[in-house]
Amino acid sequence: MAEARVVIVEDEPPARAKLRRLLAAQPGYRVVAEAEDVAGGLAALRETQPDLLFLDIRLGAESGFDLLARASPPLPLLVFTTAYHEHALRAFEVAALDYLLKPFDRERFVRTLERVAQRLTERREDDGASLAEERLRRIGTELTRVPRLQRLVVHERGRSLVVPLADVQRFAAAGNYVEVYTSARRHLIRATLARLAQRLDPAQFLRVHRSHLVRADFVASIAPWAHGDLKLTLRDGHELLLSRRYRALLPDVFAGV
Repeated sequence: MAEARVVIVEDEPPARAKLRRLLAAQPGYRVVAEAEDVAGGLAALRETQPDLLFLDIRLGAESGFDLLARASPPLPLLVFTTAYHEHALRAFEVAALDYLLKPFDRERFVRTLERVAQRLTERREDDGASLAEERLRRIGTELTRVPRLQRLVVHERGRSLVVPLADVQRFAAAGNYVEVYTSARRHLIRATLARLAQRLDPAQFLRVHRSHLVRADFVASIAPWAHGDLKLTLRDGHELLLSRRYRALLPDVFAGV
């Protein structure tokens, strides 16, 4: 497994030190940043783009859930570390991979890392498959003759709404669904991002990450970021990372960024 970058957000120095010691004893993990509060944790996530986040729930006057609500996607794998068992259900509702209840021992921590390693492998395999799909999408755009979408039909509260594709700003994967963002609202459709991408013009909607498609003319600025990634700022102020894996597949109009 390639080395995984780790961020620790924990308000107690002894707890941070314990996590550092346990991680140092396991090959393939490197702590790239630590923080003791939500503001520091958000800065660490932005600056390092880690693969794994160890997150305490009680962070002074705020909580780990506050951090997650304000963090920009894509988020790393998430493991909560806390002394409070009553937040476990909410933790898994935000897709936490594990919930380490303090005080935990080395054996319990190693079991967590086994789950982390498996999920990291799956993510990297998914990234490779998504990248291959995107290459085929671009290379085969003139050969497949798949009719391009002009509109979407979304079903909400017993009615069907027609959403012109010209109104769509971006798409985001959400399990077996896709979130459709317009200037007015967010819709949810039953589809996969890969299948939807096949029906979209690759010059019009950019695959910037395995979980995100963005309308090209909705990108306001592009800036270098860590590890060869780029940071996209959209016209509504939302920020997304353009993975280095997809950077080479940008259309010619973005050449040189």
